[in-house]
Amino acid sequence: MNRLQKIFLISSLITLVGIAISAYQMFWGPDKIDLAGRSISQLWQDKDLLPIIIVPVMLIIIGVVMVPFFRTIFPAQIKNAVETRAKVLKVWDTGVSINDNPQVGLLLEFAPPGGKPIQVEGKTIVSRLHAALVQPGVSVDIKYDPAKPTRLQVVKIHAESSAAEDTSNRLQELEELRQQNLITELEYRQKREEIIKAL
Repeated sequence: MNRLQKIFLISSLITLVGIAISAYQMFWGPDKIDLAGRSISQLWQDKDLLPIIIVPVMLIIIGVVMVPFFRTIFPAQIKNAVETRAKVLKVWDTGVSINDNPQVGLLLEFAPPGGKPIQVEGKTIVSRLHAALVQPGVSVDIKYDPAKPTRLQVVKIHAESSAAEDTSNRLQELEELRQQNLITELEYRQKREEIIKAL
């Protein structure tokens, strides 16, 4: 279980405990609502009906709101899943975030064994600290259903290693330009600082 899943479960548990305490106070606590021999109209007039309605309504609302997040954080496992590596062709923001971590949409390309490369869309939650590193060209580890390759799960994004490799390539190119006297020493130092600061 990863950190995001733990935070989601703890938050859900705290919410449910809060509702359970409220329900206990209403029905079993020292100031409980007395339902014996009272009609709905009497409960309404005494303003005791509203709290009784609020608890189940809140549970329904919380359930409806949390189910999509639950499915995002705890995706259904794919039976007989095949693991492979895919390349990111396109990245977009889905507008969903969980604990300030954005969910991104990915257009991925991979080749099933013995088959032609296919392009499939997927979604995953990324750390807000690494969101800018998820760019076209990075590689990702995925699991997919061999019977239906369009059904997949993103396991890991290799954004950091790709960014480090890109930085290394840029520094090497810059060094070659200096050795060929195509840029001045001042231009070399300035550009090198820019590349390093972008890390």
